[in-house]
Amino acid sequence: MIYSFATASMHSLQQFGSTAAVGGIFLAVYLMTLVAIIITVVLLAWGVWRYTKAKQGKPRKPLSCSVRILVICLSLYPIWFGLTAIGTWYSGYQTDRARATETVRRNTPLNKSTHFGELEIKAGSLINRGDPHRFTDLPDQDPLLDLAAVRFLEPTPIAGVLAYAMSVEGTSLTIELAEEYQIEAAELALHCPVGYILMFPFPTSWITDEQRIQPPYDWFTPSKWKATACFDSTNGVMVMDVNEHGIYLPKNGKPYIPQPQF
Repeated sequence: MIYSFATASMHSLQQFGSTAAVGGIFLAVYLMTLVAIIITVVLLAWGVWRYTKAKQGKPRKPLSCSVRILVICLSLYPIWFGLTAIGTWYSGYQTDRARATETVRRNTPLNKSTHFGELEIKAGSLINRGDPHRFTDLPDQDPLLDLAAVRFLEPTPIAGVLAYAMSVEGTSLTIELAEEYQIEAAELALHCPVGYILMFPFPTSWITDEQRIQPPYDWFTPSKWKATACFDSTNGVMVMDVNEHGIYLPKNGKPYIPQPQF
């Protein structure tokens, strides 16, 4: 709890570019903690001692008004510090929970088969999305809103080519080949083995946000596009999944294999 309090303070300072004060913050927090513990232990021990003496028939003198005020003031500090530490921990806990929920929402299997332009993405395929919440004027209902990448549940034809996965980020469609492909052009002849990445540049250099967020995403017509290059890639098309350990990359060169729910 105290570590979370110190860490939160450190992050706040880093946001303002005051990283040199991080050590000072940790030292101050630990000193404040030590003081709170000492005050609590001393007051409790003193109270127990007075109570024990009273039970033995040797009550101590009643506290004077000034001593009572001092005791009250001293007891307020550990109470305030404890409540502050609990509040800081709980705030961090809520932030972590919200972040985990958002991560799962962005990287999750598709609940039902949905059309993305001329392509139907089967239910169970793993989808990665951007941040639909940034489109505040649109309802966050469509599961493919701001789609970034997909690893299919089974090899899926795209522009007549079987693919394990695809990405629509940037300025081109890239697909992870589930079958061999041959690029034939006047200036280029290129063999693309299974597992290679095949590129289809978009007809325009960039697909605007307005186009990307309009179901049924009619801009996505890869059957009309031309493959221009292919290359090997260690990770294939990078489509992220989430398990109990956090984000990971499913193995490339194969369809998506759903993991048990956690």
